[in-house]
Amino acid sequence: MSIKKEGAHKKWAALKEKLGPQDTDQSEANLENAEPELCIRLLQMPSVVNYSGLKKRLENSDDVWMVQFLELCGLDLLLEALDRLSGRGVARISDALLQLTCINCVRAVMNSHRGIEYIVSNEGYVRKLFQALDTTNVMVKKQVFELLAALCIYSSDGHGLNVKNQQYRFSVIMNELSNTDNVPYMVTLLSAINAIILGKEDLRTRTQIRNEFIGLQLLDILDKLR
Repeated sequence: MSIKKEGAHKKWAALKEKLGPQDTDQSEANLENAEPELCIRLLQMPSVVNYSGLKKRLENSDDVWMVQFLELCGLDLLLEALDRLSGRGVARISDALLQLTCINCVRAVMNSHRGIEYIVSNEGYVRKLFQALDTTNVMVKKQVFELLAALCIYSSDGHGLNVKNQQYRFSVIMNELSNTDNVPYMVTLLSAINAIILGKEDLRTRTQIRNEFIGLQLLDILDKLR
């Protein structure tokens, strides 16, 4: 019996060797030790494989690596790609998956101290992040609102950055809350509203923001959700 098992193992090993790269896990690019320059080049070839590999590299990077990545416009490339993908809609599953893996890379940048500081100090990035809400992909919008909420909590100017240039402040988030029946998405939206209100230390400003939400029928929507 052991001889048969040994023979089977040898056949399996030979088959794997014959298959070569086709039998390896190609779900993500191997960027474990990649320099920022290589990652930038790969970003110019958007794919789920490249984004997934980059996400892992970003999560495991040190401050020096992250700063180099940002200075080489890595975040710009991610947000520009996200904007292009949002403009396509989600007619194809492949585009939806690309959007998700791309926004996951942005999240990985924001999860680093250097990354979130870089975003907060550059209003253009927050504006580009806001533009990513122009999509029908609820999962992407959910993650964008989570990131915007994090900015509100991290910086006292966070919500000001988020809503600047909006004709009616907070109308975007309230429209989303009114028109969705996706419970996890509702929770994210309500958490974002809470973060916007609590993001300001001044009680008077908090009250003003809260009243703006009430003016947009927040209480009526909450009653419907109960």
